[in-house]
Amino acid sequence: MDEMKIVSKFTTGMISKLLKMMLRKKLGYDIDIKLNEVTAKIDDGKTHIHLDADAELGKEELTKILKSIGL
Repeated sequence: MDEMKIVSKFTTGMISKLLKMMLRKKLGYDIDIKLNEVTAKIDDGKTHIHLDADAELGKEELTKILKSIGL
């Protein structure tokens, strides 16, 4: 079993910025994401990823997301 943990503030901050940019560019959602920790485990050819994250968004963004998925 291989395991990788990303917990440094610098690395999680960089990944958070990339995720925020990708969500805005690909989906049009303006969400402020802060990753606290990322853990990836590979066991018998299967990968399990665990994210500890916080997200902040306005009520309008939430409504937009819910409408896009049909709720």
